[in-house]
Amino acid sequence: MKIFLSWSGLPSRTCAERLASWLRYFSDEIEPFVSSESIRKGARGLDEIKKQLDESSFGIACVTRANLGAPWIIFESGALSKEVDERKGQLVPFLLEGSHDDLEAASSPLRQFQSTRAHDEEDVLNMVRTINSVLRESVNRYPDNTRVDSLFRKVWPELRDGLAAIDLTADTAEQAPPRRSAEEILEDLTSLMREQISRITDLEQRVEALRDEQTSLPRKRSRFAGVYEETPTPHTQYVPPPGTNTEGPA
Repeated sequence: MKIFLSWSGLPSRTCAERLASWLRYFSDEIEPFVSSESIRKGARGLDEIKKQLDESSFGIACVTRANLGAPWIIFESGALSKEVDERKGQLVPFLLEGSHDDLEAASSPLRQFQSTRAHDEEDVLNMVRTINSVLRESVNRYPDNTRVDSLFRKVWPELRDGLAAIDLTADTAEQAPPRRSAEEILEDLTSLMREQISRITDLEQRVEALRDEQTSLPRKRSRFAGVYEETPTPHTQYVPPPGTNTEGPA
């Protein structure tokens, strides 16, 4: 299962890298993607990022107060929300600092998703359980968190200490290379909107076709109305033709 970790700024990037490495403890089937370390040398960065966005069934946006309104993290989260909806996955804002109220106050698009506080042990455990559920359901296996819970208690200190060591005052202007311009991001968002409108229109046409098909059935039956009413039943009284002697010989 591919997990896309979105970031913007140095603290957020460090969080994404450490979280990606840590998540591998839970399954060999988990494939975390972080643009700063997962893109092969010589590969076209933007193409690889788009490919990973399209294929990921789980997304984690590493959020700080400084990158709440960063265009790149908003763009990646928007693309992720579309993909994970189609795959019945999840998108989780991973709050390196602050709380969900900060997302609400900033009117961030991420506020519509259930967030996880990075330094809250139970919050992070619930996120890992969710990842496990999505992973197991994708291969038609019943989610079982017994092993996950046990393993989590053993490896949690590593992530906890790694996140606590991140300097939130570090340069937050660093962006994952290469970054798109506002015009390019707007163009992609417009394309996504057009695709959604096209899908909705197609769905409406299919629903209308089904309605037409259902309403045509009574019309087809009405052409045969009265056929069975005119057919005599076995108990219909016999009526002889006019002029027939029905009284027997005189």
